[in-house]
Amino acid sequence: MSLAEAEKGLEIFKKIPIRYIETDFANAVTISQKTNIYAYDAYFLDCALRQKAPLLTLDSKLCAVAKSLKISTLEA
Repeated sequence: MSLAEAEKGLEIFKKIPIRYIETDFANAVTISQKTNIYAYDAYFLDCALRQKAPLLTLDSKLCAVAKSLKISTLEA
């Protein structure tokens, strides 16, 4: 990737509206333990569940766990 392409990507990224949402850490740890995934990944699943939002990931294991929890997923 060239510097110009990286800079363009950063400009596009800055336009994405981001809303910070508190994680229910107790629920995330429970998801992590029950599904045998890292707590960090479970944080995203917790947020997706509580916000009723789809999950965007390239991680095939995380995608499979999301689907098992009835979380819709988006492909990149």
